[in-house]
Amino acid sequence: MNQSAKYALTLSTLLLLGMAATSPGAGFALIEQSAQGMGKAFAGAGTDGADASSIYFNPAAMSLQSDAHLDVALHWIAPSAKFNNTGSTLGGVMPTTGGNGGDGGESALVPNLNYILPLNEKVTAGIGVFVPFGLSTSYERDWVGRYHGVDSELSTYNINPSISYRVSPKVSIGVGVSAQYAEADLSSAVDFGSIGYSLLGPATAGKLGLAPQSADGFLRVQGDDWGMGYNAGVLVEPRDGTRVGLSYRSKVDYTLRGDADFTVPPQAAPLTAQGIFVDTNAKAKITMPENVTLGLYQKVSEKWAVLSTVIWTRWSRFDELRVDYSNFQPDSVTEENWNDSFFYSIGADYLASEKLILHGGVAYDETPVPSAENRTPRIPDNDRLWLSLGASFKTSDTMTIDVGYAHLFVDDSESRVAGPTGDVLVGDWESSVNLFSIQLSMTL
Repeated sequence: MNQSAKYALTLSTLLLLGMAATSPGAGFALIEQSAQGMGKAFAGAGTDGADASSIYFNPAAMSLQSDAHLDVALHWIAPSAKFNNTGSTLGGVMPTTGGNGGDGGESALVPNLNYILPLNEKVTAGIGVFVPFGLSTSYERDWVGRYHGVDSELSTYNINPSISYRVSPKVSIGVGVSAQYAEADLSSAVDFGSIGYSLLGPATAGKLGLAPQSADGFLRVQGDDWGMGYNAGVLVEPRDGTRVGLSYRSKVDYTLRGDADFTVPPQAAPLTAQGIFVDTNAKAKITMPENVTLGLYQKVSEKWAVLSTVIWTRWSRFDELRVDYSNFQPDSVTEENWNDSFFYSIGADYLASEKLILHGGVAYDETPVPSAENRTPRIPDNDRLWLSLGASFKTSDTMTIDVGYAHLFVDDSESRVAGPTGDVLVGDWESSVNLFSIQLSMTL
């Protein structure tokens, strides 16, 4: 491996260890695994053979590489999520205090690297290191939705060794194993005034100075875990210039274990006498869902190729977010009840010259969030339309620079989410996402 490749590999590894992810796709999946793919809305993912991202999309397509290949990519994800309160209340009567929270979208730099090495004419090995899921939202601590969420961060890091085998000139298969690390950090305000009214009664609560929304505390929960999964795929080339790929990426189960830290205002200290609202260990079970990807690549002329992709994701596995405390504290439960969702894209490549390929694409990404009652400020998700463009610049016989940009038009949406102390967050969301990607691809 030459010095440029070693430097790129080291830089991308450091970035993977240091960056948090934020989700631009539906749910909290991150499809951003290739700058070249970004430019065409990931149409034809795992079938075009243009880079090494097939490790993620379809390991069978690694067989399309005739030489060792290294990709290092950076994706700047810049979401915007603005809330407009239209009638949030406590107990259906008292207006919930606080502003709209500012822009909850948190920008992040997300890297990935993939390396493919042909071992012989039939067998190709590869390894990918990437971020398959993530989210990051942050609001002002005193905003109107503070009891539902203030800061939310989920990051995953996946190590994915893979191998492909060319069964015949027209059929290849591939498999991979994933070791995936996940860490989560969630915070929210706690209305100890309302809790005091409920547990102690109005008279005692009044003597202590506890009134609804007058004695806010804070809860922060952190945890992490490792999980295992796998992926597999098949690539069929029925004729020259036509490729069809089908791949499966498995679910990954976690039990995130860590700490729950409570900040309790002085007047609410008597509420901790029963061993609740005190710092303790906590855990939460979560499953990163499986998906199935169908990709098509069709060369239509010497200069043009058209591509398409359909991805199904089993988001129905995400039915609730439950934090289980190791003391007498009751579980914290957020009902999610998500639906399975589809991602559809179509795009094109245009060979402008021997050194320049232009890309373009559109996509429609369905939200798994079923209703306003399940749209929480941690993930204020909705259907989105992608518009993408990009270019691949061949700078030498062994090096290509890919750039891609996409704007995501997110449908306006509503929230009507009930909280644990009788509050209901009611309002509208205006959201959008800008995505910028750059990638260095090297033939070694």
